Amino acid sequence: MKPRKRTYRKTSNCLHGLISAILFDLLIPFAGAADSNAAQRRESFGQQLFAPHGGFVVQLKAPLPPLVWDNPQVAAKLTDNAVIRTQWFDEDLREVSVARKPGRYFVHGETVGPEGSAFHRALTCVCVAPETNLRSVARAWADAKTNSGASVPVDELLGSWQRTEEGAVQLAAILESNGKAEPRPGQWQMENATRHVRLKRKLMGLATQPPEVVSARPLADKPAPELRRGPLHQTGISASQLAAIEATLDDWHTAAGTPNSVVIAKNGVIVLEKSYGEHENRPMTIHTPMLLHSAMKPLMGIQLAMYVDRGLVDFEQPIGDFLPAFDSPKDRLLTFRAGHAHLTGIHFPWPLAFSRLFYFRTWQESLIAHQPREWQAGTNYRYGVVGIILAVRSLELLSGRNYWDAMEREVFAPLGIRDMLPGGTGFSAENLARIGVLLDNHGKYGQWELFSEETYREIIPQSLEPHFPSVKRVYGVGLQSHASRLGPGSFGHGGGCGTQLTVNPKHHLVFAMVRNQQGPEYKERLGQAMDALRACIE
Repeated sequence: MKPRKRTYRKTSNCLHGLISAILFDLLIPFAGAADSNAAQRRESFGQQLFAPHGGFVVQLKAPLPPLVWDNPQVAAKLTDNAVIRTQWFDEDLREVSVARKPGRYFVHGETVGPEGSAFHRALTCVCVAPETNLRSVARAWADAKTNSGASVPVDELLGSWQRTEEGAVQLAAILESNGKAEPRPGQWQMENATRHVRLKRKLMGLATQPPEVVSARPLADKPAPELRRGPLHQTGISASQLAAIEATLDDWHTAAGTPNSVVIAKNGVIVLEKSYGEHENRPMTIHTPMLLHSAMKPLMGIQLAMYVDRGLVDFEQPIGDFLPAFDSPKDRLLTFRAGHAHLTGIHFPWPLAFSRLFYFRTWQESLIAHQPREWQAGTNYRYGVVGIILAVRSLELLSGRNYWDAMEREVFAPLGIRDMLPGGTGFSAENLARIGVLLDNHGKYGQWELFSEETYREIIPQSLEPHFPSVKRVYGVGLQSHASRLGPGSFGHGGGCGTQLTVNPKHHLVFAMVRNQQGPEYKERLGQAMDALRACIE
């Protein structure tokens, strides 16, 4: 990889973008079947996997193995040069050829895809001391899991450690912690992903540039509202209005039976906090972590807003300034704003997105770079996740941490958010409501300012035409318009699991709900809940 020179563009060159889009459209008809076949080859090649020869548990004081394709016949058909250049690194990221001591090792593979396209990926392996009996380690771990209510067969564990990277990460962490339980689900994978970010920075020539530290700023003026309990009269909502809201939510749960928690706040004061059902054999509470899915997008938008506010990146800056695979003329309009507004033009099917979850996939942009471009970036809209992935992969190179690892320090800590699970696999209604209050305060919370008023105005839903002349759509950075739900100016985002965040900044009203599945009649019932809320402010 070539070292990247960071540049910070502070203007949106709409004329250049429009000309690029016109040229792109004019050239497409002449591409023909040959280009179509080439795109299919690139896409197929980008989805190929490789692994260390012999598995992810490597031998002490033996030469470290080469990387080999999972399906070498397919890889050979898709490119003229399927050879994988293999580099090994120890825990201190020093390049090595032999595992001289037990511990964690990283292997980086670089190869050439169709039409000379670069392809990169790195994996984690583990070297075990000769005296370590892996079957005994597996049995002890399986027994501990059985005692906690999760049965794990010993042979299944052993196979996972040898044949999968996730298993190797788990084994390395078990050995490093002397068999102690994982602090929380996903912690070990997140920490490992941060190690990969550091390896990536090294290989990109960024190791000499210290990671950026992005922190909330203390407010000089009086503190902003925080999420808090208080008397109902402080909210301006009457007891009868609250009863109507609660009855609507009660009816919803009676009809659907889906476990969920809801927090509603006005002016930061909690109007209603209520939980329904059980999760993992425990009663739901407003602190129970549930799935976020796409309701994670506002969190990543807030993180980007902080980096923009500190002058580290710009909404109109091409992502290719950070990720070499997208540093090409066709991707100059693939900006951070375009990524968050779903204007990438990159075909990234949902099945592929779900099967290769991006939370801890530090090198995933190499896969995305091989996906077909269906239109010039910045000229058309299709909802997805690919632009968000590229945005967080870029910020990781600045922070030196996995994006979620960094977000816990940068965003969650000043908001008092806790008990979340890495990667958006667990976030409570109370946590989500704190995010809502931050947005309602235009980037401030308690004694902290995460981003300025100017930056707030950039992330809320707005017309995209000034930035992308052919896109006649309203969209924000991680935020959609929810005007049809909670009135003019309202915004938020939901997830496929049913989790929802909606904010009405005019009336300072926040609705936060978490759930692991939508359940029956979801759209209709959500609409009824929003109607009950709107009745309080209209």
